[in-house]
Amino acid sequence: MAKNKDFIDALSDRSLLILTLYEKLGSIEALREALPEITDKDLTKCTREAEKAMKIYNATEDGKVPKKKASKSVGAYQLKIALRGSKPPIWRRVIVPEDITLAKLHVVIQVAMGWDDGHLHEFTIDGTAYSGTAPDGSMLEDMDGEDETEYQLREVLREKMKFEYLYDFGDSWEHVITVEKIIPSGDKRPVTACTAGKLHCPLEDCGGLWGYYEKLKIITDKKHPEHAALAQWIGENFDSEAFDIQAVNKTLAAMKL
Repeated sequence: MAKNKDFIDALSDRSLLILTLYEKLGSIEALREALPEITDKDLTKCTREAEKAMKIYNATEDGKVPKKKASKSVGAYQLKIALRGSKPPIWRRVIVPEDITLAKLHVVIQVAMGWDDGHLHEFTIDGTAYSGTAPDGSMLEDMDGEDETEYQLREVLREKMKFEYLYDFGDSWEHVITVEKIIPSGDKRPVTACTAGKLHCPLEDCGGLWGYYEKLKIITDKKHPEHAALAQWIGENFDSEAFDIQAVNKTLAAMKL
């Protein structure tokens, strides 16, 4: 394994451990025996990091990391996010820079829709799953798929394609996201923004769409035995048609994604 410091610095501690052991043991079978807790996800991530590290090492003759060139102008994607099965449709339209990661797109979706980001989530793009950390910030070693922090949108999206975003594996809020168009780069960096949308986001932990629509019936029926308890939870004047786009964009602007 290359001893160049720049190569080593490009690797995570776990990938460095795996590569070091592999160099000594000489086979994947021996590596698994020496490190029983290793997963296929670990090996995939290690391989990807090693490939990136070699590109850095080979960038110049002496193996030093070259100075970063001035960043080129960045384009953007116009995405429509629709909650599957909602009638009438609950949806948002957003503009996001093409160089943000899937992890940052997750944040944009949470803010634009109105979710609380209190549950697990997962993207599915062209049959490949991408996931991130748990809401408490811990790593999800048992989750299949790729690490969403390592992929920019321009690496996985294309114009007119559709992909999925699942939030809360219990209530199963399934979102269908359409790449409506690609916006060419300009003189300034694109600003992340929500440009349109309809209807209030469903309630968290309400039992999915069926549970949400049932609660909408209850909140409008003061004679229902569950009305008082529900009104105390969500408020007597809960408006399922409300959508505050100004509040959404104020939050997105403060995040500087």
